Amino acid sequence: MSSQDNETIIELKGVSKRYGFGDAESYALRNFDLTVKRGEFIMIMGPSGCGKTTLLNIIGLLDQASSGEYYLAGKNVARVSAGKKARFRAKEIGFIFQNFNLVPTLSILENVSLPLIYSGCRKSRRLRMADNILEHFHLREREYYMPYQLSGGQQQRVAIARSLIADPSIILADEPTGNLDSRNSHIIMEELQEIHSQGNTIIMVTHNPALTTYATRVINMLDGEIDTDIKTVDDSELPRGGKNEKVSVKVLPSRDPIQMEITSESDVVVSGENVTTEEAPEEKAEEKETKKPAVKKSSSKKSTKKKSTSKKKGAKK
Repeated sequence: MSSQDNETIIELKGVSKRYGFGDAESYALRNFDLTVKRGEFIMIMGPSGCGKTTLLNIIGLLDQASSGEYYLAGKNVARVSAGKKARFRAKEIGFIFQNFNLVPTLSILENVSLPLIYSGCRKSRRLRMADNILEHFHLREREYYMPYQLSGGQQQRVAIARSLIADPSIILADEPTGNLDSRNSHIIMEELQEIHSQGNTIIMVTHNPALTTYATRVINMLDGEIDTDIKTVDDSELPRGGKNEKVSVKVLPSRDPIQMEITSESDVVVSGENVTTEEAPEEKAEEKETKKPAVKKSSSKKSTKKKSTSKKKGAKK
């Protein structure tokens, strides 16, 4: 697939999801078709039970369709191993949930750094990156608080920071404002709009029609199918991200991202700054080598002084 801006990164063809057997069989999704361009901000609406959350779970590789084809960044997901799906999910997809899903026994800093464990990142580096992104959300002064010590709006901002820590290219949000009042809902949506403006693809489920003003595309679902699909922004006007942009910006490379191996040494961009890594062992070794000659010189001076004093003593005798 080419690396041009706004190419198709998600494509569902005839996807169905069935539950039960025989007379008890029911469909959460039925012959569902969907094409998502990079940089879209899609709002998915519809009554409860119409398949919105099931759709997000399939897109996020948390669930598998009963039939149909799913192409992610041009790759047929059915042909990808479970291990590669897990690595891709950990690196390229950020999840935001209605109930925040913060670990109650971990501090805010530890909660935000949690996704980086799966990419093999060292603890010191994880905490530095979490500290950096919490500063962007104006939560650095509360990074050692426990989740129960924060308000609902603050907890959701922590959840958003956690979803961005691995620098994903796709954000999936399931009712992120469902448990918040109108003021905090507005704050969360402003944060998501800023993230989207940097080039991220966002797919969000909501019951609130007032929030659709933030979207570039609004899809209404009914009984597991698309009822209406309205684009408010042309594809040519979608935001274009770059590697060094502000928050959580990452353009999928032209090679297959699912087959990329995730390493802990790769640079991660958070809030527009490259997080510095720990001092390389080679540099430490060089410092030690430069110090050693100085010690030898000082010791040689002492030895010459001793010799000179001993000669003086001999002369006095």
